[in-house]
Amino acid sequence: MRSLAVAGIALILVAFVLFLGTCGQSGEDASSTTSTTSTSTTSTTSTSTTTTTTTLDPASLGTLPPVEGIGSPTLDSASSVSTVGLDTVQFGMTAAVAQRAAGSRFTPITPIGFCYLVTPDDAPEGITFWIVDGTLERVDIDTADISTRSGGRIGRTEEWIRGAWPEHIQTSPLPDDSGNLLAFVPKDESDRDFRIMFQTDGEKVVRMWSGRLPWVAEMDGCPTA
Repeated sequence: MRSLAVAGIALILVAFVLFLGTCGQSGEDASSTTSTTSTSTTSTTSTSTTTTTTTLDPASLGTLPPVEGIGSPTLDSASSVSTVGLDTVQFGMTAAVAQRAAGSRFTPITPIGFCYLVTPDDAPEGITFWIVDGTLERVDIDTADISTRSGGRIGRTEEWIRGAWPEHIQTSPLPDDSGNLLAFVPKDESDRDFRIMFQTDGEKVVRMWSGRLPWVAEMDGCPTA
């Protein structure tokens, strides 16, 4: 009987030990699962990104009022620069009259104000007019296709410019010493306020413009007032 009792107690102890082992293993599995889930969540959060896009609206340059009576375009590569304008588009004209003379609408390329720049829609590239206080006062030429009546153009040498008008050219160095400014100064008293300007790199013409004083002497763009 004692042997049976001992055996029974032994079986009960074995069963109890096995029960405790099973409970401990279940707890480790749960802990392991929780740890894995937490790691996965942290990884997902750290790799997420936010993209912000900023869109800027371009400033409106404005448009010129409609002009009636604009005929066929008059400006082309055969047009010539003079002290008073570009062909029949002459300094002192209002913007409306200048558009009729050019046979083309003008499109502003700077905001309309006291002084602003326009380009003719129906003309070669490289022509920019200055409108100052309502009237056309200057034309900038940025193409070698258009020249003065005597052939002065971008690409000519300083020697050529001085030789073409030996008694009219006044030379002054540019403020940054990058070249020279050659000014064609008319002799006629009636044209004393007009100039043709040739900017050089020290050897050749790189820019050319014509206009009335004081605007033709501006080197830093349109003044605000």
